[in-house]
Amino acid sequence: MMITIQVLQVPSVIPEVYWDLFLSSVSEERRAQASRFIHQADAYRSVLGEVLTRVTLSEITGIGADKLSFSRSIYGKPCLAQYPDRPFNVSHSGDWVALISGGTDELGVDVEKISPIDLQIAERFFSPQENTYLAAQPVDQQLNTFYRLWTLKESYIKAIGTGLSLPLDSFAILPSQWVQGQQVDDLCWRCTQTGHAELTGKLQQKGEQLSSDAEGDKYIRVMPHRFYSQPLDTKHMLAACTADGELPMRPEVVTLDQMYTKLVEDANAGR
Repeated sequence: MMITIQVLQVPSVIPEVYWDLFLSSVSEERRAQASRFIHQADAYRSVLGEVLTRVTLSEITGIGADKLSFSRSIYGKPCLAQYPDRPFNVSHSGDWVALISGGTDELGVDVEKISPIDLQIAERFFSPQENTYLAAQPVDQQLNTFYRLWTLKESYIKAIGTGLSLPLDSFAILPSQWVQGQQVDDLCWRCTQTGHAELTGKLQQKGEQLSSDAEGDKYIRVMPHRFYSQPLDTKHMLAACTADGELPMRPEVVTLDQMYTKLVEDANAGR
């Protein structure tokens, strides 16, 4: 099954008839959460993330959107209770909601609103290699580069489903051909981790490439994951990750009208 990345732009105001249907289509827990938000935009993002997930997974599974149920792993990663082998992942920030679905292996997606920050925060969360890469970028591109690396790392963490039990600075995601001071195609990204020699057997079983470091007792793990990274617009960065399969060249834009129509059709068909 083909992997798709879908994005939905969150409007400043959702028509009442749409909002009522969307609220009735999500879980009771989600409705309660939405009612507690102080800012309406937060409620919109939360509810629309679940609606987009339900509509898309309904099309994949043939189960009515309001009849789907979800559970979570011990690390909090959501999965579809009826079809736990159908991977998906959702993210929302700022003006956008993003969903990745399809394929047969682990998936992750992250969207972040680009806001001014103190870039020294990268020293706390990025690997030494990533910090070197960030510092090598032109000053006027460093903020976007920070968010590109951050969303890539978040998409990977979300794909493997371990939460922050894997420290963000314990792995590096960089352009596969990057060499300090040289410009390369930044559309091809690679994730590497450092592991101890006793992990060799386990890693090779997973098909990961290994190379020893200078000390000889550690191995550089080249993870098999593939990545997508592009700005959604001038204020938002999107990244996605898969352990297997091809990622699309660009995301599919979904509209509120499309989701509303699908939910109405489901209701009329008695699904």
